[in-house]
Amino acid sequence: MRNALPPLRAVIAFEAAVRHGSFKEAAEELHITPGAVSQQVRKLEEWLGYPLFVREIRKLTVTEKGMSYFSLIAPALEQISQASDLARTKDHNKVRLSLTQALASKWLGPRLENFVSQYPEVELHINASNRPVDFQSNDIDLAIRHFDGQSQDLTSHLVFDDEVRLYCTQSYKQAKGLYSVNDLDKTTLIITTLLPMWDRWLSEFTDLRSDERAKIPALHFDQTLLAIDAAKRDQGVVLSNALLVQEELKRGELIEPFNYRLSVEKSYYLVYPNNRALSPAANLFKDWLLGQFL
Repeated sequence: MRNALPPLRAVIAFEAAVRHGSFKEAAEELHITPGAVSQQVRKLEEWLGYPLFVREIRKLTVTEKGMSYFSLIAPALEQISQASDLARTKDHNKVRLSLTQALASKWLGPRLENFVSQYPEVELHINASNRPVDFQSNDIDLAIRHFDGQSQDLTSHLVFDDEVRLYCTQSYKQAKGLYSVNDLDKTTLIITTLLPMWDRWLSEFTDLRSDERAKIPALHFDQTLLAIDAAKRDQGVVLSNALLVQEELKRGELIEPFNYRLSVEKSYYLVYPNNRALSPAANLFKDWLLGQFL
């Protein structure tokens, strides 16, 4: 068990008084009154059991025991000050972002070099999780959340209006003869637990009956990344949004064979708590992030 600590405010007052050789100047540094400094020093003297100063008119002299005590505590206080300043500086330049694994990999990852090259002094921490972050219990500054944007506790910036689209490879389209949406009964549907919307998509855009839709083979994945990868490997057609397949579309690895888009009630929002001020680094990253969606 840790030994009893002295009154720390008194220790700080004593150390400042020794350095300045004056209660008045110590009070100015600590933004308190000279009387308060004197009172704190007396508390420390009572705790230690011996005087630390010889008090004379217009003169303050450190006792021998007082100087010995000062020599022991001054380095420790300086070390605490330096460590605290370093921790504050690091935290000042640190940004913690939470977003889904798919969004982190497919959208943010390819763009991070742009941010790092512009702002090398900012320490960026990425929390990639499919669970919505709890700002109260997690050390997170910003999050990209897929929801309706309504929250009394969060400031929300719309970054991407979501809509569900269909993707596959060019070779898969040709091999299956996908000339119309009704030809999707020849395919394998790639289904993700986070976007189980195939029946709704097929019902809205095709003439396939419910029994015909039910007979279409399917692959099920619990991660969007795996579903997109399966589509790239000619294993079927996948439902996703343009945000998560931008790189695949750019490289020609996936195509959108049919121009049908299903609207959804949720969109992507950049969010952060109303009751917590963003650090300069978090504000900087927020502005950069919003600019990437323009």
